[in-house]
Amino acid sequence: MTRQIKQAVLTMVVLLPVAAMARSVPASAGRPVLWSDGPCFQMSYSIMSNSCSTQRSYEIPLTADSAGSKTVVVTAYGATFAKNVGCMAIGMNREATLVWGGTRRWLVSFGTAQLITLTDAYVPNSGYLYANCLVNPGGQVNTVDYNP
Repeated sequence: MTRQIKQAVLTMVVLLPVAAMARSVPASAGRPVLWSDGPCFQMSYSIMSNSCSTQRSYEIPLTADSAGSKTVVVTAYGATFAKNVGCMAIGMNREATLVWGGTRRWLVSFGTAQLITLTDAYVPNSGYLYANCLVNPGGQVNTVDYNP
């Protein structure tokens, strides 16, 4: 009986952290979708803000360790509705011919950093994952958390 308890405890100690594992990347790991929009994105402490007068698109590649459904959580900030941020998570096959996900969700609350939870991305074997955000003037993307 003692041996079974020790095995159960050891299993929990080893497997529980692995099951809860997630990754975080700062917004500075991404890039503007159009290279010419580079001057629009200003970085401060790895937070990316749109300093231009029109909406711009920003994309963050995410490393996927395995195939399957992925949850991506973007932390973003918009002071007002006019400074909103809307993001989507997308999984693609390596040939870039099939896409899974892409439902854009917008901030619904303003004045503090908020979470945008994206649950519809799927990554096939040898595929890839990324988050794409439309950032209104003054909006900012802070971090991206996801299950690899």
